[in-house]
Amino acid sequence: MIPPHPSTSCGKFPNMKTSASIGKHIKGIIEKNLKAVPNETKNNHVSVGGVGSADYSYAYYNPHNARFYFKYLKTDPLTDPRLNDLKTINKSELCHDNFKGCRIVIKKNLIEVTNKINKERRFKISGSADERYSQTVEAVVVLEREVVCALKEFIVVFGGESDCVCVKMWIPDNKILHDRIIDSLPDELTFRNDVVKKVYVDVPKNVEVSSPVQAAHTFRNLALYDYAPMIAAELEELRKEIMQPKKSFLNPLENVKLGLSCFPADVFKSSDNITALSDLDKASLTEWIFETFGGVA
Repeated sequence: MIPPHPSTSCGKFPNMKTSASIGKHIKGIIEKNLKAVPNETKNNHVSVGGVGSADYSYAYYNPHNARFYFKYLKTDPLTDPRLNDLKTINKSELCHDNFKGCRIVIKKNLIEVTNKINKERRFKISGSADERYSQTVEAVVVLEREVVCALKEFIVVFGGESDCVCVKMWIPDNKILHDRIIDSLPDELTFRNDVVKKVYVDVPKNVEVSSPVQAAHTFRNLALYDYAPMIAAELEELRKEIMQPKKSFLNPLENVKLGLSCFPADVFKSSDNITALSDLDKASLTEWIFETFGGVA
């Protein structure tokens, strides 16, 4: 049986059970939609919270209007009076605008369930790049668990049949909040393209990306950005180590040359090593400095 929702998520319906096979399929559908997704971490990092802290070691993911589609064999509306409570839209589709926090539309061969339980819900995304990617997947899994529960209850009330196996999903609104780059954008700035947009000037600031895939990649990139200064410092230390004279591999003249990158400052710094060179090496060094820097030692 699928474990219960994280304690911080809302919209769980009591006494609703989901088989292990359905739960496994739910996870498979989500991961398939998010392409190559790493394994989930052992601890569930998905949680819900507010914004306002200056600590940018985490960000928030706010997916809403998440739509999930399932195969559905509908009851004949002419013979089942239960369906009279549903309104007709698009000439032939039956709709319930708010069933257990979801909007449910019966289409020709499918049933569409839109999770509207809490459009302001925010999932906290933190940790390494892979952890943030995995947590984005978990957030979508939470949303689908909720619509499966709603769909099961809907079938009890209004009839019809479904295996409750998601065949496709679409999340049009994927907000990212509480990031140093996003928060640094001018309040009045707005923009839009096919992948990302900032259309609101309200606080808290947020940008919207086109899909959970883009959100997951964005969170990974934000994590790499967080570590960029540290990585740069480590690369600089590595560069210095590599450029250090290696007397076991290089002769004294080559060691001196490696230490000369700025003329004439580095020449003065290396004066002791230059003095220790043989006369032949000093002559070679003078010629090399003239050719390289246009000066003499």
